[in-house]
Amino acid sequence: MSSTPNVDILIESYDVQNDPILDEHYKSIENALWQEIENYGDDTNNYGSVMANHLQRTSAIGAEFIKTLGFSEHAAQNFYDANLLHDLGKTHHNYDPHIWHTPHRPTAEEREEKREHTRLGVELVDLAITKLSDELQTHPHIQVIHNLQLLHHERVDGTGYEGIKGDRLSRIVKAICIIDAYDGDMIRRSHQPAKRTPEEALKRLKEGQKYQGAFDEVILEQFIDFMLGNA
Repeated sequence: MSSTPNVDILIESYDVQNDPILDEHYKSIENALWQEIENYGDDTNNYGSVMANHLQRTSAIGAEFIKTLGFSEHAAQNFYDANLLHDLGKTHHNYDPHIWHTPHRPTAEEREEKREHTRLGVELVDLAITKLSDELQTHPHIQVIHNLQLLHHERVDGTGYEGIKGDRLSRIVKAICIIDAYDGDMIRRSHQPAKRTPEEALKRLKEGQKYQGAFDEVILEQFIDFMLGNA
């Protein structure tokens, strides 16, 4: 799957809260997938609760932020709903739950394994809807979910997971790449000395070596202004 430049159009083309196809077929599946996220890692490290909170925060921030980019209220609701599943691939049975909570900085092999969660998320959604109607399988909401799952670790310089450069990434995808990195940087890792503050995370997005060349500069500045204005 490659980026669909029409994601910005797709997300405006339906209303997740009032769509008969989604109401009839998808909502119960979405609830089941969300339960998989919340319950992931029970009795090991409870990573599911960390992941669920991250997904809820990035969805809420993103829904408000994309409205400042000119997207509609119903597009914001569509984003919120779709983005809740962007890390679903982390629940795939291929993973040992402990890989997400190592006491050390991940090794190169562990990082490579973890990168597969973007593609595995698409796989899990497709598997969940495979026996349902073509109308659902080709619904724009499913396409938006797939894009957010697959592309939320892209970089505009083309060095992200799928290697898709900035001019092929939609504004919605560029936004979630920034938001996901921002919120992820504030999650306390076992190998970090301390949890980062919002101000530290924003500075790291703009000035940190890790993110040089990663983000659309205009959208990044808009995001920083948005977060500081809502602090």
